[in-house]
Amino acid sequence: MIEVLFFSVLTVGFITDILYKKIEKYKPIIISFSVALVLTLLCTHVLPELFFNESNQLGYYLLAGFIIQILLELLSKGIEHGHVHLHGEVSTKELIVIFIGLFIHSFIEGMPINTFDELGHNHPIIENSNSFSWIYLSTILIHKLPIAAVLIIFLNSINLNFIKKFTLLIIFALSSPLGSFFGEYITHLDYFINWSSNLLAISCGMLLHITTLLIFEDHHQSRGKVKNIITISAGIITGILIFST
Repeated sequence: MIEVLFFSVLTVGFITDILYKKIEKYKPIIISFSVALVLTLLCTHVLPELFFNESNQLGYYLLAGFIIQILLELLSKGIEHGHVHLHGEVSTKELIVIFIGLFIHSFIEGMPINTFDELGHNHPIIENSNSFSWIYLSTILIHKLPIAAVLIIFLNSINLNFIKKFTLLIIFALSSPLGSFFGEYITHLDYFINWSSNLLAISCGMLLHITTLLIFEDHHQSRGKVKNIITISAGIITGILIFST
């Protein structure tokens, strides 16, 4: 499962580098569609499972994830949204700070992946923790793959050389798998033994912030509003059809 996450991100990065101009042209549509898919999976699968038979305190962790993402964007400059809020030349220091923010974001999202056995025991509605793992993995993949493309487009725009560019891509591809191993490790520690749901809530809070912000951003743009509505609607319908139970 983790291998799929790693190699998919690498593959999209390499394809984007080859088809740089074409993918950049369709980037807004790709981002809007993927965001709608992620939001659909969160609302129809991940959040219902997360809150099944759980205490209301889990909402605080969801809110914590929302706030963590706001703070991370001070570092990443919004690259997780599909664009970087920087103008002019990007210094090496700025690039490192952006990448640190992106890495932490991706690392945290990966933390719940290997903890669903424990989550499945706590949630009778999850008959097969493996299937729920694939649902969450699909959510992360649909979110991460466009980011991998955006990362390469951004690195090309600042004329980063090949070695540096793909070193950063490999590190980004490793971030969620590393997070999954760390999440599995800490949930076996005494203090964090029941933290599977908490980690998932934090990740969902981060994803909710990104998806809702992007949808509202697109909706309030005066240019291409109809196209954005159609793209987002198509993403939602696709998510419901593909992942319906």
